Amino acid sequence: MSARRAVAGRAAVRAALVLLGGGIGLHAAPARAAEFHLYLQCQGKVASKGKAYDAHLHLALRDNNLTALIQKSNVLPVGERMKYVLSDVSYTLTYRTPHARSRTAVDWFGGQVFVWLPDLKRVAETRLSIDRQTAVLSGELLNADSDLLGNLRMDCQPVSPDDLPAPKF
Repeated sequence: MSARRAVAGRAAVRAALVLLGGGIGLHAAPARAAEFHLYLQCQGKVASKGKAYDAHLHLALRDNNLTALIQKSNVLPVGERMKYVLSDVSYTLTYRTPHARSRTAVDWFGGQVFVWLPDLKRVAETRLSIDRQTAVLSGELLNADSDLLGNLRMDCQPVSPDDLPAPKF
């Protein structure tokens, strides 16, 4: 008799956990979708030592803690967050490059997600400014001594979450 009660009790606990987990999942899904308020896809150039290289940067900006997630880029590490300051004129973003570390990252399509251009391996800080009227991104890549290593110039397009490729947030 006690074995039956134990099995029935475990089944009831499992059913309650499934119902509770399902309820939590239903309530968490809309919050996750609304986590970011602005998605920007930027295309342009990085100029360093008289040469210009193609560059792209896709950002997801979050209002409640003023961070921007680097979704896709060939200039900055994907998956990292940048702090930004919001003004009436621009979004001002900064990213401090962490010290050398071992990390492998692959995008959803199995492609390359993080490449430092050859002359830019010593980047310690990236400063960006996105004009809120023209959507022009301008930025600087600095070394540890605050010497200029390169300049960024990109045009950004705001996109909706529905326009982003799957999988979505």
